[in-house]
Amino acid sequence: MRPASFLSAALLAALSFAQDPNGGTHSDHFDKQKYTLLDQLLITPKTHPNLFSFTGRWLRSPTAHPHSSAYHSTLWPGNSVTILVFGDKASVKLLPKPQGHVEHYSFAVSVDGGQDVRYNTDGFDTSKPKPEGHYIPIEFNLTKSSEHVPTIKTYLEPHTIRITSISATPFSFEGLLVPNAHVSQGYDWEDAQSHRPVVEFIGEGLDAERPGGYFRTDKYKPLAGETVESPQDAVFSTIHYKLGERLGARHTHMSTGSCFLPLCDSHQLPGLDSQYFMTSPVDGQGKSLTIKDKQDPRHLENLQTPWRFGSMNMRTNYPSHVVVDAGILDVVMKGADPNKYSHNLALFLARLRVQAHPLAKIMVVAHRGTPAQENTVVKADFTTTSNRQALYAATQRAVSVLGDPNTHFTPVILDSRDPQDSYLSAICPYMMPGVIARTKGFFTSQPNTKAQVVCAAVIAKDGTWGTGAVGTILVLMLAGCGLYIARSTILGAVASVVGRKRMGMPEEEMMLVNGK
Repeated sequence: MRPASFLSAALLAALSFAQDPNGGTHSDHFDKQKYTLLDQLLITPKTHPNLFSFTGRWLRSPTAHPHSSAYHSTLWPGNSVTILVFGDKASVKLLPKPQGHVEHYSFAVSVDGGQDVRYNTDGFDTSKPKPEGHYIPIEFNLTKSSEHVPTIKTYLEPHTIRITSISATPFSFEGLLVPNAHVSQGYDWEDAQSHRPVVEFIGEGLDAERPGGYFRTDKYKPLAGETVESPQDAVFSTIHYKLGERLGARHTHMSTGSCFLPLCDSHQLPGLDSQYFMTSPVDGQGKSLTIKDKQDPRHLENLQTPWRFGSMNMRTNYPSHVVVDAGILDVVMKGADPNKYSHNLALFLARLRVQAHPLAKIMVVAHRGTPAQENTVVKADFTTTSNRQALYAATQRAVSVLGDPNTHFTPVILDSRDPQDSYLSAICPYMMPGVIARTKGFFTSQPNTKAQVVCAAVIAKDGTWGTGAVGTILVLMLAGCGLYIARSTILGAVASVVGRKRMGMPEEEMMLVNGK
């Protein structure tokens, strides 16, 4: 080697490395900044798409960061996003859309299937967002166990966080800040989500007349001992919401607080039959007409934008079942013409099938009977009783005119039972076949979904196992189970007559067949 080359190499080595007291080599300039791992990581639907599951109507928009997007709930109640996280700490990064100063920015959180808890931030001006965003920590309240303490590796337990938007301050976020860990994208979890039914409830149903229902009036006074809720929170106490929770389903709620028919009250608003096909509903009190800022999601121009069903802008859980439960506010409470309601309902169902949900099972609810007086603000008299009967007949007629084999007239019998039980008795026979069909296979070890367990118990209690499509399916299931259990007996008998080799059976299987 040339002396100059040797001298250059030695000088370069001396400049590049320095001996530390422990005999190793390091760089004082680069190690701490370049090779220090962060304690937390921001996961987003873009970086970790299989950890996020959206239900309802959501929008996506770009942010200042080229690799991130903002995700915005529309104003429909019950829109939610479920996130799979690892560890017992998480903070959601809010990116609220401009709607001026808000006293409280609110949303609801459920951890691991627990009760919804309302989160309220302090008031701030949403039109002047912080560059770093607003981080809200999520409380887990977990009971930690000390039975197993890892010594070599640190394992982070998985948890699910469901965040539900509240219409007054529609939820907008970028992602979640979680403990930094290697996450294998949660493919198994995402696959498990596909086996959960997704139910879309359209209309208010009995909550249109139930005291403390979804759209209560200012004159409503809660019962003794009942907590007062704001109208925005009341969706969590509706029968439809409780049904979705009881079934363990992903559920969303298309309710506007106005009639199904247009211009039926003093607010002169469009009806649910047309608002359903819009991005967001017009609020039932007509406040949208007074909002001037076009950036506000509640501005009238933003509400009248048609919703693009099946849009690739967002990947959401499409409903497998749709429950249409409307008409009480129109026919029973406002005295609308039942023939007009039937006509509009038939047109709505046709449009719903063609434009929105071509594959979903649609159940159109009609109520038979009268709710207990403590469950309604409507006085029971001859007129209201006649209106209820007319609504029942009008709903049945609309479904019959449509002639769609996958759209079902679904009577809910109002009796002494809890209204939830009455609804389950009506909708479970139509949900069970669809839920069973979504499982991977009858002879696999996949556990039953919560909806299967709940509906099976309801049907067994009602004594309707042997009737209709459900009875046929259950009989076939039991027959298949019996054949599967008797498989070894049948094979053994045939093998003893025909011979093992002629049947092409291996010796090991023959030994099992003969019980040796």
